[in-house]
Amino acid sequence: MANEKEKITLPRARKGEADSLFVGINGVNYIVPKGKAVEVPKAVAEEIRRSQAAEDMGFAAAEALMAKAQPQTY
Repeated sequence: MANEKEKITLPRARKGEADSLFVGINGVNYIVPKGKAVEVPKAVAEEIRRSQAAEDMGFAAAEALMAKAQPQTY
């Protein structure tokens, strides 16, 4: 798996956002540009997907807490 590559494209950066994504795995650092198709080691692509899934779960949990905190109307 160490030599396997995967082609990925990250969404383009929004205004005020960094135009690349830093990924560090086992002491090796990668800077992945946003908005361009690039080949990265498979482990980097998997880490980006894992990180995005964790972020999505965090947003979903925050939304659930906010919905629960809304005042009840009777």
